Amino acid sequence: MDTMSQEDWKRFKQDIMRQVDFILDSDLEHLRRMDQAKRADLWNQIAGNQDTFESEFIMNLPRDIMLNSRSKFALAGLLLAAAAHSNSEEDALATRYNTKELALVENFEKFSVFDILSTDEIVERIFRRADIYELVRDFYEGQYADLDSLLDDPKIQRDLKYAFKFRYKTRLSKIAEGVQAYVGKYGPIIVVDQIEQKVWKDIKQSEEERKAIADSLRKRMDEVASKLRSFDDVERESDLFRDRLREVEQTMLTGTEPQNIGGLESEKDRLMESYLGFEKELASLIDTTADKQRELEIREADLEKARKEYEQLTQEDKQRLVENELKEIQALKGEIESEMKGLQDEKSSLQLKRDEISDRVRQISETYEGKSIRFVVKEDAKLSELNLIARFDTKMQTFPLKLYSPIEKKTYDIKSWKDGSHLKFAEDSSPDAPSNARSRYMIRERKHGFFGAHVNKVVIEAVSLNHLQEYEEYGFDTRRANLSEFLALISRFIDSAEIGSYLHILGIASPTGWDERVKEAITSTDFARNYVSRFVSICLIDSASGDVLHNAADDRITGFIDFFRPQFDKERVESIKTHINKGLTLKDYVVFQDVAQETGEERTFLNKAFHDIAHEEGRRSRYIKDVGLVLEVVR
Repeated sequence: MDTMSQEDWKRFKQDIMRQVDFILDSDLEHLRRMDQAKRADLWNQIAGNQDTFESEFIMNLPRDIMLNSRSKFALAGLLLAAAAHSNSEEDALATRYNTKELALVENFEKFSVFDILSTDEIVERIFRRADIYELVRDFYEGQYADLDSLLDDPKIQRDLKYAFKFRYKTRLSKIAEGVQAYVGKYGPIIVVDQIEQKVWKDIKQSEEERKAIADSLRKRMDEVASKLRSFDDVERESDLFRDRLREVEQTMLTGTEPQNIGGLESEKDRLMESYLGFEKELASLIDTTADKQRELEIREADLEKARKEYEQLTQEDKQRLVENELKEIQALKGEIESEMKGLQDEKSSLQLKRDEISDRVRQISETYEGKSIRFVVKEDAKLSELNLIARFDTKMQTFPLKLYSPIEKKTYDIKSWKDGSHLKFAEDSSPDAPSNARSRYMIRERKHGFFGAHVNKVVIEAVSLNHLQEYEEYGFDTRRANLSEFLALISRFIDSAEIGSYLHILGIASPTGWDERVKEAITSTDFARNYVSRFVSICLIDSASGDVLHNAADDRITGFIDFFRPQFDKERVESIKTHINKGLTLKDYVVFQDVAQETGEERTFLNKAFHDIAHEEGRRSRYIKDVGLVLEVVR
């Protein structure tokens, strides 16, 4: 630099070497993705600059800078040629270098990650046996340990040898520094020579299988996701169909005969076919996921056996190597389990939506064919809800209470409810309509006996289930609570109880009653196995009839049913029924409002009486426009 002016030195750095430095600052992947024409233009620029360098500058530079600059030109050209070669381009650039020179670039690119890692990061990634571990193994096995001997090959240009030695000196120093730090923290690095080839072979096989499982599963999920893209369209059609069902239900309740009931069935069948198609795809993916999970578990069991053997033989290096692969397997298993739960939840959601549509169409068909309906105005639904919660709260606060938990195998003597042990919930605050109110009482104890957070041991809860949208839009409801609604409701209680491992007692009441499928399900022998966990026990209450349903095999609920059971004054109900039957002998029907005025009785007892008679042979209830709810003789 002493023989060059400041102006020449500035020209040398900014004009002659600028494109070279740009190329050397780029990795092979960046150059490979560069437009071929731009790469050719860069080549022409550095070739021209090299001519200028050799004719004007080379004689005026100190020897070390001259050699370094020449090596940079050589390496820049090689990097451009290697990018073209990597792309399999028919480019004259690639023919200027032999295969060994091109391979040098691609091999050394394996170490590029060290340019961005700190020493601490190198240490930890070696410990986790991530990608860095493989590179360090290569380093220790000799491929790059002696760079000088590698570059002694006479078929590699001298300027390139100098460039590689200079360019990767810092990188290889960082590797050595990272390895030295690792040894200081964890002990000697495990390399193939230090362990049996069989151990390393088993680990490599496990790695390959684990990656193949992950790749295969990801590919299968992408395939299913592609097939499910049309699901949004089906969901929109489903929403429109639900709106139509609601219109038909309203039409029937006003006494007008709905049009094209058969059309509802055909549209339902079409939607069912679409839902079933999506469910089939999800079920197939769930099966595939389960298979991959089993493959991992088999591999995990084999490695766990090997780990125990090495532990007994005090072969720590082998043991640690196996343990690291076990951690990778466990991490992948966790990801797969999470995916599996998401898929199962999505499949269950589809089943619930399909069942909900099917149940509503069936209920419409049954009503159309003459089955009695239960017409519940929002005031009566609100009254049923208030009665349920008030009765439940009164009984839960009639002390002392003795409540048994089969999970804890313990009877709790309750003399009072502590602060925070009683909670109330509601979805709506409308004063004249139901709000899906819930009242919850919790027996709680400290997690560790005398210290720790309070955790639930037993939860007893009364739940009011209503179709709030119907009450808001029409002021009444006739739809019986169906199976899909029931399962959707209890699923969230089951999840919480299973996580907390506590007993949750549920009494769920519907003013419109329960669909036959719900009744069949809860009383069936398969109910506990298919729907309920050992942490949840359920009874269903029909607010109008007073009927309480539960599974006969579930003896946990029997001690709690009285907390939820409706209470009717039998004499008053029988008196109303006598009045109704007398009216039916005079004419073929009676009107609810007329009976209410004539008897002056409370609506709770009137609803009970109407319900009982409507279910007798030859009787039915229905709604007539401008008249209201009637009970009539069917001849």
